Amino acid sequence: MNNNPANTPYPSAIKLLMMLCIIIMSTQARAQSPWDKFYDHDTLTTKELGKVVIHVTKTNRNAIKPLLVYLDGSGNYPLYYRKNSGKYNTSIALDIVKYAKDYTVVLISKPGIPFSDSLRYQQGRAYYPDNEVYDRYYSLQWRAGTASAAINYLLKKIPVDQKHILVMGYSEGSQVAPAVAVMNKKVTHVVCMVGNALNQLYDFIISARLDADQGNKTALESQHTVDSLYTEFAKIYADPKSTSKKWFGATYLKWSSFSESTPLENMLKLNIPILYMGGGKDNNQTIIDMDYAKLEFLRKGKTNLTYKVYENSNHYLQETEMNDGKEVRTDRSDEAHQFALTWSKAN
Repeated sequence: MNNNPANTPYPSAIKLLMMLCIIIMSTQARAQSPWDKFYDHDTLTTKELGKVVIHVTKTNRNAIKPLLVYLDGSGNYPLYYRKNSGKYNTSIALDIVKYAKDYTVVLISKPGIPFSDSLRYQQGRAYYPDNEVYDRYYSLQWRAGTASAAINYLLKKIPVDQKHILVMGYSEGSQVAPAVAVMNKKVTHVVCMVGNALNQLYDFIISARLDADQGNKTALESQHTVDSLYTEFAKIYADPKSTSKKWFGATYLKWSSFSESTPLENMLKLNIPILYMGGGKDNNQTIIDMDYAKLEFLRKGKTNLTYKVYENSNHYLQETEMNDGKEVRTDRSDEAHQFALTWSKAN
């Protein structure tokens, strides 16, 4: 009898079972997207920020080019995520391939979140698992601090046109962009797209009031909603550093940090050119909040803000209209990003 496992012949059924196990394990492992090889992936580690992973486009890496730090919106999804269809989507609205030749584009993974991975599904709903690192670090200060650190790091490592260091933020990233420029004086231009100007929590109150104004709720129901919101906000501000307590899917730390200073307050501290872009039919970020920024710049006599509204666009800069009884959709995201980059060269 052969007692040496290395020489024991496995029945074909056992071989098949082992192969299936390997396949299952590999599909459960982190999914690598086709985009992984488009970037260099560098890791920075600091005491305050922990592990920071930045992703820098490889195209013409040795050429002196403007630096474009792109900050995506809220949520803990990987920058590139695979859906159950097998196709990859991204949280980045910018057409990076289009601009990588002329710009060094920088993305930053959120804390504890891989660059790319598959989404999970529960009862048909897509999600990405929470993790302790994300909850512990995710805040306005972390996002602005990591972007500032990335700029400083890359200025030492690669050629950069230091007259054009642009920070562009989309949605919640729009709130972060001016905070980066306040923190890092090397930033020359700021673009804020479809993000609030005032306290992020105020948008929930505006939404409740609009529900009453539009007949979706009675005035009494709207008031009850506002009262309940203030109750929750009081809890957040009473324990602003908590990473264990959550409201609306995010930690108290996240909510309190994003309203410690408002985007408008940070914009007003800047004298560099700022482009602020909104959608007139945005149901995620009401234009009513955004409009106030322009008014405040006028009141203070500051002239470094350009305010552009795509009046018929939603939060994703898409438009829908009826033409001969048919619904016609127009995506203006590429147009908006091109406008922003053309603007940055002219200012």
